[in-house]
Amino acid sequence: MSKYCEIDFEFNHTNDKVLNLVSCAWSIEGKTKSIWLHKDAGRKIKLRDILLDLNNQGYIFIAYGVMSEARSFQALGLNPTDFKWICLYVSWRQLTNHCHKYQYGKQLIDGKVKRTFPPKPKYLRKEGESGGQAEHNIGAALYKLLGIEIDTKHKTEMRDLIISTPDEFSEREEWDIIGYNISDIVYLKQLFNKMIEAYSKLLTKEDFKKLKCDLLYQGEYSARTAIIESLGYPIDNEATKNFSDAVPSILFDIQSEINELFPEVHPYQLNTRTWKYVWKQDRTKAWVRTFCEDQGITWDYKSDDIPEGPLWQLTDTDNISLSMEAFTRYFDFKHSYPSDNFGAQIVRFLKTKQNLNGFMPAKNGRRTFWDSIGSDGRSRPFLNIYGSQSGRNQPASTGFIFLKAAWMRSLVAPPKGRAICSIDFKSEEFLIAGLLSGDMNMIRAYESGDVYLWFGKACGVIPKSATKKSHAELRDKFKQTTLAVQYKMGAFSLAKKLSADSGEEIEEDEAQEYIDMFYETFPDYGEYCDEVQEEYEDKGYLRNPCGWTMFGNNRNWRSVTNFPTQGAGASVLRASVQYAQEAGLDVILTLHDALYIEFDADDLSAVDTLADSMFRAFKSVFPGKYQKFANVGLDIACWSGDYGQLPCEGTTPGERSFKMMQTYVDDRSVEEYEKFKKYFNYESLEDLL
Repeated sequence: MSKYCEIDFEFNHTNDKVLNLVSCAWSIEGKTKSIWLHKDAGRKIKLRDILLDLNNQGYIFIAYGVMSEARSFQALGLNPTDFKWICLYVSWRQLTNHCHKYQYGKQLIDGKVKRTFPPKPKYLRKEGESGGQAEHNIGAALYKLLGIEIDTKHKTEMRDLIISTPDEFSEREEWDIIGYNISDIVYLKQLFNKMIEAYSKLLTKEDFKKLKCDLLYQGEYSARTAIIESLGYPIDNEATKNFSDAVPSILFDIQSEINELFPEVHPYQLNTRTWKYVWKQDRTKAWVRTFCEDQGITWDYKSDDIPEGPLWQLTDTDNISLSMEAFTRYFDFKHSYPSDNFGAQIVRFLKTKQNLNGFMPAKNGRRTFWDSIGSDGRSRPFLNIYGSQSGRNQPASTGFIFLKAAWMRSLVAPPKGRAICSIDFKSEEFLIAGLLSGDMNMIRAYESGDVYLWFGKACGVIPKSATKKSHAELRDKFKQTTLAVQYKMGAFSLAKKLSADSGEEIEEDEAQEYIDMFYETFPDYGEYCDEVQEEYEDKGYLRNPCGWTMFGNNRNWRSVTNFPTQGAGASVLRASVQYAQEAGLDVILTLHDALYIEFDADDLSAVDTLADSMFRAFKSVFPGKYQKFANVGLDIACWSGDYGQLPCEGTTPGERSFKMMQTYVDDRSVEEYEKFKKYFNYESLEDLL
């Protein structure tokens, strides 16, 4: 029978590598104890010994947010991965992963009880319309599962007191903090038992038997992520500060350029008093109306009378929306923006503004990028583990440069003598889809080294002797088709995408022919997608290889059929973190299908170690007869101030080739980087005008 210890720490200095511990409370079989830790080395040693003893006795530690408690263990000089954990925060996230019983209805939101509803399909939503859903703090979980409404105002007051980091707390404050600390663990065991009860009703008996292992694995990954967060990632502070100060100039320059490119629309009007542009939205709306009329897109529909065909998003007052979501429905550009396409240029401005928001002065108490920077100049944002429906991390882009525009990644710079290595799985989701479906044509296409060229040749559209260079445009159509089918894009959307990329008008019928060719070439994958839908409807949920579960109220079939592939990718990345850390590497972040480490610039064996860890992790997720085909490719890049000025090819001791550069510049963002790098180093802002 398992033995449990509920535990919670209070601390501050969250942006630094080592937390400053203030107090700790723990409970075993209803017996609660607490200890004051602030600036008391002796008590910290005492607590450390207590925790080691509990671990030796086989106790499992239950916490609402294991990442925080694991970092607290680190502050005591303990390795959190040596302990067993159950994270109720992650478990609550999982219970609300498309389970409407817990995801919607009466919820505690911002300290108030509100009733929430499932949102409309995304393409029918008006601007800002979502329907609302459960929050993931302990207050929300307690209210929904146990009907307990905690005093969130008091909780905020105590948290503000603790993070105010006074040199000393008064005796009264010390007692208040200890009492607050104890209150955080009072309901943990009850909450845990209620979650187990919920799972027992949602899972089959066979999967319920695996639940404890699944929860322990989630707890272990939480502890591993705590190690990643404590390391943080390095930035060029001087360049980032210059860039941050130049944000108004950046936006001004883009608006000026758009006005010059499209004088007939001239969307921005210069206010000569403030020397800032004002968006004259009526001009842009007039352009949208003309565009919609030309493309057969409806923009004057009513919410209760939805017509057939494509729609332009409206505001809640039934006006034409000028939001980024509205524009990206028809101008879904990501890294390059055609200068002759007004919609693409508006997307460019809106995306740039969104990416820059975190660098602007805070409004209404909102966090900025600088709130994640520690005293050592490293960024430690909240990584939001298991934040996506497939179980990937989903940090907010405010403090996470890697989720902003690709050209901003050049601001991530290791200190002297150190380097960063990123390794990304090549076309991972295509290979995963082939392995899960057992489609040997997909596996052969991957093994060829060029999936899209193989696909075109198999259809007889691209000659057998063709190369990537000789038939680049035709190959790109097969590339876009492959990506579209994997994300279940329809013929209308694919035609729009192909037209935008190629510059020629592609009709919907032609796009459908490409989609049909995909399923004819890879028939087992098509059958597999149908089987996934059937399993989801019959079983009521889907599990990925490491146990993360999506429950049965997701009516978006594109999302449902993508879950196994993306979920397996998330499992691969978690296994990669495990193997890399066990090999002694400093993992500083994960990003989609990539892992990043920091290492001594002259020790390229670390790159081989990471590559071996990731290759081994990929294999581990696909046991059975298809494992021998799980030979995933890797894209490797390293950068350091100690390396050469220009990107070049390097070779590791294991003879792996990789990109080697002084400053990281993503291949997709070279053009944008060249435009924006002037904002990183300048004498004064006047020089930019």
